[in-house]
Amino acid sequence: MNDTKSPRATAPGAWTLPLLALAPLAVIGILGDRASSLWSSLSWVLWALSVVLVAAEWAWVFRQAARRPAHWGMCILVHAILAWQLIALLMKL
Repeated sequence: MNDTKSPRATAPGAWTLPLLALAPLAVIGILGDRASSLWSSLSWVLWALSVVLVAAEWAWVFRQAARRPAHWGMCILVHAILAWQLIALLMKL
């Protein structure tokens, strides 16, 4: 029998979950007005959730010693978007 593992789209180390948490934040920034208190609060909550998910991904990387180039490309993308969203949130204060 061929015993192969099926790839999981949201596998740890793939940096997918932080990107999924940042997507609504980007949509709020593009389509909505972050100056309102509701959207501002929601934006900060989503950003904080993304930070927690990034920390969880880093913990997985250090535990598993993941060194795949595709994962590092996604890592750079997640951190760039995270920094961009933080700057956007701070500019609205």
